[in-house]
Amino acid sequence: MYSIKPIQNKEIWEEFIASSSGEKISPTTFIQSWSWGEFLVKQGQKTYRLGIFDDDELIGIALGTKIEARRGKYLHFRHGPVMDWSNDRLIEFVISELKKLAIEEKVWFVRISPQIKKIPNSLKSRSTASPTHDVDSEQTWILDLSESEGELLAGMRKNTRYSIKKAEKDGVEILKTTNSEYLKDFWEIYRDTVNRQKWSAYTFDYIKNEFETFAENDQTLLLLAKYQGKFIAGAIFIFYNNQTVYHHSGSLTEYRKIPASYLIQWEAIKEGKARGMKKHNFWGLPLDQNDELQQKHPWTGLGLFKVGFGGEAERWIHARDLAISPKYWLTYIYERVEKIKRGYK
Repeated sequence: MYSIKPIQNKEIWEEFIASSSGEKISPTTFIQSWSWGEFLVKQGQKTYRLGIFDDDELIGIALGTKIEARRGKYLHFRHGPVMDWSNDRLIEFVISELKKLAIEEKVWFVRISPQIKKIPNSLKSRSTASPTHDVDSEQTWILDLSESEGELLAGMRKNTRYSIKKAEKDGVEILKTTNSEYLKDFWEIYRDTVNRQKWSAYTFDYIKNEFETFAENDQTLLLLAKYQGKFIAGAIFIFYNNQTVYHHSGSLTEYRKIPASYLIQWEAIKEGKARGMKKHNFWGLPLDQNDELQQKHPWTGLGLFKVGFGGEAERWIHARDLAISPKYWLTYIYERVEKIKRGYK
């Protein structure tokens, strides 16, 4: 008999993720990790760590949070639930239980985005495709880290190899640190990039809380590029569940001719190999149906940077919404309009 119960033990949670890799259980990222849950709690968000059981056997997990935003109230389970999505009876049970929780929490809908390749009919018939653009790396670029450094370099675009070597020749140095004091330097770089690219920015406290939470478990690094005594580029990487994830980043407009970001990425790739990671996840880019970069998209430039390192596309289903209240359609209209205004297809 299936049941859902809260999990309060970190070891049980993390052991499930580690042991289920490669089986029928859907894969996931750091967004379903125990550390991410701790970060959400620090942010003051109501957080759910749910275990899915078959009698006494843990067969799935779902980390979620309650969102109360201008666009609507909902429960969000990013990159989850983590479970066997080929089991229709299990899918129906989990959907039913999540809807019950949503009603208890008086929200309008539940948003889920499990990392699965195809939408099961039992999910498709009970949900709506989310109107949002890809915010959780459902289209991403993955580099296999099993190859040697020489093979990885050979697999890069010629211009990418040149940019790495040029940064080294120009005297760019890379600092790797878990010391959050350096986030002040990163923040100045990040703000410059946000203004230049017209991105929606995270707050300093958001980035600091996230970084410090993962640093406590040696799951993150800040890489800063120094040129002529000044930090000119930086990126935060997370190491979890056998992959390095390229998460937050930026570069100073004044030094855009210095290819420091290329050297940062190469150092992160080597760091991932040293830590035994199997993949380097570049975390999202706009692909068309042929896995080619879309040419007119806000992320096209960043996408060109990422694919230059070699690798291949990886796709997961788009987020699905489980509507609870008619008010859900207010959120649907709002997010669809925002998507069009920002230039996302």
